[in-house]
Amino acid sequence: MTSSIQHVSDTSAWVAYYRALESKRPDALFQDTYAESLVGNRASHFARLKSNTTKWTQWTVIMRTLIIDQMILDLKEKGCQAVLNLGAGLDSRPYRLNLGSDVQWIEVDYPHVIDYKTKILQNEIPRCSLERIGLDLSDRSRRQALFSEIAQKHSQIVVLTEGVLPYLSVDQVSELSEDLMIHPSFQYWIGEYISPQSYRYLKNPKRMRLLQNAPFQFYPEDWIGFFQSRGWNLKREEYYTETSEKVGRRSPMPFFFKILELIKGSEWAKSYKQMSGYLLWSRRP
Repeated sequence: MTSSIQHVSDTSAWVAYYRALESKRPDALFQDTYAESLVGNRASHFARLKSNTTKWTQWTVIMRTLIIDQMILDLKEKGCQAVLNLGAGLDSRPYRLNLGSDVQWIEVDYPHVIDYKTKILQNEIPRCSLERIGLDLSDRSRRQALFSEIAQKHSQIVVLTEGVLPYLSVDQVSELSEDLMIHPSFQYWIGEYISPQSYRYLKNPKRMRLLQNAPFQFYPEDWIGFFQSRGWNLKREEYYTETSEKVGRRSPMPFFFKILELIKGSEWAKSYKQMSGYLLWSRRP
């Protein structure tokens, strides 16, 4: 394997590798006993990837896992009985989270990803009702047909796009939103947040060399406004740095940031601590 990610689907094994590393820590913030098997013999490749990008990526994977886990569990308590995980990759939540058989979890990803995952986990028992669908989500007509079918079966669906939106263009995210908005059953949407303040770093070819074959494309001028203008209400916002502080895990923020925070105050630091995270949207009535 080369020293960069070759296809966007490879990122699913990359993030699973970091979940596996976290699970081995004595102070692990969660346990993912499936991640190591899902990564398989690719672990040695990812272990050789060392850069400033990988340091930040490892930390964000851990924080986003915690954030999304809690969002899903909270929505289940509020009565949501179906989760549609688009671009599911090697996520293991149907096995890790005690959701119950009354929750329907639907995973959608490239057919080769679904086939691989099904093979690796064939002897494992999910802790909810689980369905996997192999589909290239860029095929809009097939995607729309799938959404229509799922919406007819379930009345209150949570849509999860973990590690998906940054790789789509603005037009593609807009079309995805349109396809979801057609059906009232899609009540909630969990997805990334990246502050425009971060764009100059993410657009830097040297910093993002590892992802040169799977570049970020989604750079709206106003990330939150983009979704609000398309009929979504911001229900909840969770940011990586703030979550990291809550659980006592040091962030990769440079040391001088802490010094500046002491000098300039918490209000100055707030925008930096809220540069990335995850948002929970609900459709506007």
